[in-house]
Amino acid sequence: MSKIKINLLGEGIEIRQIHLDADRYQQWNEIAKRKNCSLTDLLLDPFFYHQLRDSKLASILDLEAAVTSGVLDKPKSHIEFWFKRRKVLKVKPNELFNEMVLFPLYQIEKNPIFDSNQLESGIYIIKKEIGLIASMELKIAKDSLNIDDFTFTTSQFENEQFLTNIKYQNQNLNFVKSDALTTYQTGFEIE
Repeated sequence: MSKIKINLLGEGIEIRQIHLDADRYQQWNEIAKRKNCSLTDLLLDPFFYHQLRDSKLASILDLEAAVTSGVLDKPKSHIEFWFKRRKVLKVKPNELFNEMVLFPLYQIEKNPIFDSNQLESGIYIIKKEIGLIASMELKIAKDSLNIDDFTFTTSQFENEQFLTNIKYQNQNLNFVKSDALTTYQTGFEIE
């Protein structure tokens, strides 16, 4: 069995839509008003979870949420393909998003997860990071690798395009690790 390893490096984005039940939302909104801040600022405050003294909620990562993340179409970003412990291909995201070609180079699927004009009501947390966004692996029975066997899923949020998923012959790759530094974090609420 041969192993495919894909590293997503550079600038990444994570969009987290928080799902709070009505009681918790009301209770935390009152705490935010007492602290004279918005609910999104309260959720981003790491000391808030410490003050709750709830062993099930240690950080914002423990809240129920729909999460979408990926590597942004930026000059620092690139995707490395490793096969049999050798780097076989390095792709810049702008090659994936370039629609001005006569013949498409890659199999691209567009996933309109977030349309900025039609977002659902809820609380959204946006985080930008830099570094190793994701490292993924998959063991295959083949001894050769073809770029046409890969399908790239892209999405867009606030005029920024990003790669959200890579599949090999309709198989999802297994997430191994991430080692990224958060550079920006914000939140907003749509009622």
